[in-house]
Order: sequence, then C-alpha cells, then structure tokens
Amino acid sequence: MKLSTTFAMQMVEELSTILSQHINFIDKDGIIVASTDKNRIGSQHMGAKRLVEDNLPYLVIESDNEYSGAKQGVNLPIVVDEEIVGVIGITGERNIVEKYGEIIRKFTQMYIRDEHIKQTRAQEEKMVSRFLENWLMHAHAVHEANFNDIAQSLGIVLNQPRRILMASFVGQESEDMLHKQGQLDQATRYLKRALSDSHNTYSLRIGTRHVFLLLDTFDEQIKEKCLKVKEAIFNAYAWDVRFGFDAFAHPHIHAHDAYIQAKKALNAAMSMPTQPVLGYKDLHVELFVNEISPLVRQEFIEKMFQNMSEDEIKEALKLCEVLYAHNGSISQAASSLYIHKNTLQYKLNKLQEATGCDPRHTQTIPLYYLAMVFMKSL
Repeated sequence: MKLSTTFAMQMVEELSTILSQHINFIDKDGIIVASTDKNRIGSQHMGAKRLVEDNLPYLVIESDNEYSGAKQGVNLPIVVDEEIVGVIGITGERNIVEKYGEIIRKFTQMYIRDEHIKQTRAQEEKMVSRFLENWLMHAHAVHEANFNDIAQSLGIVLNQPRRILMASFVGQESEDMLHKQGQLDQATRYLKRALSDSHNTYSLRIGTRHVFLLLDTFDEQIKEKCLKVKEAIFNAYAWDVRFGFDAFAHPHIHAHDAYIQAKKALNAAMSMPTQPVLGYKDLHVELFVNEISPLVRQEFIEKMFQNMSEDEIKEALKLCEVLYAHNGSISQAASSLYIHKNTLQYKLNKLQEATGCDPRHTQTIPLYYLAMVFMKSL
C-alpha cells in the first residue's frame, strides 16, 4: 500500500493535535515524506530505514547523533494488513514520548485503514459510474459480450424498468465565488441524497449534469419530488436547479433512448425559467429549440418585434404568456396581472399595431408562442 504525501501530511498534522511533539512519517525506504517539522521533509532517516530492514518492533533513539538524519525520539513500524507501510516517529525525550508510542501507532494504523476503505469505495464508485455512463451514452453498450457479467460484478440490477432523471444547476455570477462554490458542493450532496433514497437507485455525473436511474414511478410523483428538492436547495443554498426526465419506464436495453429523452427535457427546462421540471411528454416547440442556433432565434425575435425595445418585447411576451395560460380569457388574464381588462385590451391592440400580428388570433398565436420560447431560451 502506497500513501500519498498529501495524505501523510494530513495524518501527521492530525496526530500533532494529540501531543505537542513533532511527528514524522517515514516511508519504507527511510525518507521522511511528511513532518510537522517542515525542514526535515525529504531527508533520509537512517534509524527508520534500519527498523524496516531488520523488522524491529520499535526503535528508541537516545540522541540526535545516533543515526544519520534522525533525532532523539521513538519510532514505530506502521503495519496494515500484515504489510509495513511506513514508520511513525515522535521527536522528543524518551521518558516524555515513549508512553505515547503505542497510542500513536494504533491511531495511525486506524487512520490509514479508514483512508484505504475510502479509496476502495471511491474506486468502486468510479467503476460503477463508468459502467453507467457507457450504458446510457452508447446504444451499442447493452450488446457487448460482457455487459451483463460486468453489471453483475458491480452489483447493478438490470432486470428492472427504470426512469431516467437528469438535473443541472443554473450558473450564476457572484462576487464571492468561493462561498458560492461551497454552497454548490453542499447543494450537490443534498441533491444526491434526496434523489438516491433507494438502494436500487443509481446516480452518476456526466459533465455538469447529474443523472439518476430511478425505479419505475409516475410522472406526477417525479415532478412533485423534484419541485420539493428544488425549493429545499434554493432555500438552504441559494442555488437554482432544473430537472428533465424521460417519457416512461424503459427496460435496460432501451436506457440510451431514455437518456436522450431526459437530456432533451433538461435542455428545455434549462431554457424555460417558468418550467423548472419537464418530462419528455411535456415538450412541444421546446423539443427543437436547442436545434436552432441562438443567432437565428435572436433574428426571429428582432424581425417580429422590429420597432420595439428589449424591455417592451419582454413586457409584451409576458402579457401573452399570461393570456395563453388562461386560454385567451381577457378577464382572467387581467385579474392575474392586477390590471383592468380594458387596460389589457389596449396593450394587446398596441402590440398588434407594432407587429402586425394579433396575439389573440389563432393564426398568429403560434408566432407569439415561438417568440416566448425563443426569448426564454436566450
């Protein structure tokens, strides 16, 4: 087992909080790789070298001149799984430091074992993530000869229909980006805990997207859960998160299709602030919005509202959005906007004069709807 110098340094610093003496961690070749005495890092400790070579239970050094590169103190081998991984040294007078030797050794061995377990778990999670990523992103993956065997070895259950749910945080500007990053890390951990509430739920990260393979559940249950998670994350960490999911539960051989559907739904949700959770079934115009370049979307808006400022366009489209949300009812839309219905009629008439398109006419409503989607996507 080879320990990183970063981990070794963390370990000796942690140990130094137990007693006020200098602590050194020496590798099997007798090189001090970590020490609370920074001047000694990288130097050779001949006492520790002899301890490892002669397989000694411990080595007490009575004076600074006894071994080259060594100082007065106690040195003990660190054994993990019957292998010497290094030597821990405590600098100081024998009668002061010797009584701490066994305690420090056991603490060190426990610390290293815990780190080894973490590394093993992290490696297993990495292997699972690679398998899941290959499974979702490549349609041919399920036809590979060893696909089922690898899934079984990783403990992944394939014979259950699943829903694919994707989430992504909305980027934001901040003067204190370090603080915002800390909040994002916490929000990410919460997101994973909240949506991985079953031992048969798998999750991974692909780029900036968080992907969850859920057991079969209804669309409304997914939406309700996502909205609760979204609200909790915004209230606790001040980050906005959007969600997209597939059309229905897919068998494992069609996981790639489900992934594509969820990705399209998430792309639409990312460009639609008023609809932070979208299923593939919810997509209409949104299905192809991201296939159209931002330049063309902008050109469409400018052509339709060529005599209006950006603020005027936004206000006009807001009126249309509320009007269409109430199925064209002037009274209900005006009430929702807290204005008189005559005022709304006047604004809509002015909009027709400016664009040449009546926002209440069935032939031109699609143009306004498209403009709304394009504006939100930009």
